[in-house]
Amino acid sequence: MTVKGRRAEYRELTRSAVLEAAGRLFTERGFAATTIDDVAHAARVAKGSVYYHFTDKARLFEVVFRERQERLVRGVAAAAAEHDRPWPRLTAALDAYLDGTIADAAHRALLRQASVALGAERCRELDEELGLPALQALLDDLAAAGELAAPPGPMLTRLLFSALCEAAMTAGAAPDPAAARAEASAALTALLAGLRRPGQG
Repeated sequence: MTVKGRRAEYRELTRSAVLEAAGRLFTERGFAATTIDDVAHAARVAKGSVYYHFTDKARLFEVVFRERQERLVRGVAAAAAEHDRPWPRLTAALDAYLDGTIADAAHRALLRQASVALGAERCRELDEELGLPALQALLDDLAAAGELAAPPGPMLTRLLFSALCEAAMTAGAAPDPAAARAEASAALTALLAGLRRPGQG
């Protein structure tokens, strides 16, 4: 391996160590209580190495948060892809989102802090980039199959996504997550039933 190759490998290893340490600290201590010095110490790198990869703490949080969100979205997409028909695809995707969020306490901790760390507007932008397109595509498939009572515009998609996120967060924090998950699933199913064209299902 060349010197340039070794440097690139070291930079990538350093970046990974910083992200791992930051994710752990943001989850355990919270965004506000975690400093760049804390991250550098936990990652066993120089403070300057953290700033080499991330301009500030908010940017570091965003990358940690994004990676968690992308992992969840991949799982949701995989669950939906197991079904051929539009409604089963949608319900499988919603179930996978519920299960993935409820099972991942660290992800829920990041979700709770995101609006403070990144600001409400940036959180909306990330939703529009990472979560909403997949849900919109599922709803568009239903519309194309003639199974929706009304066209699935952006407002409907955002409202359904907000309901899904709230259901997952509430169930995950409940004393009995399994019971709360069943209740959340039933509530989402009731919401979905109102979207169906009469005579479907």
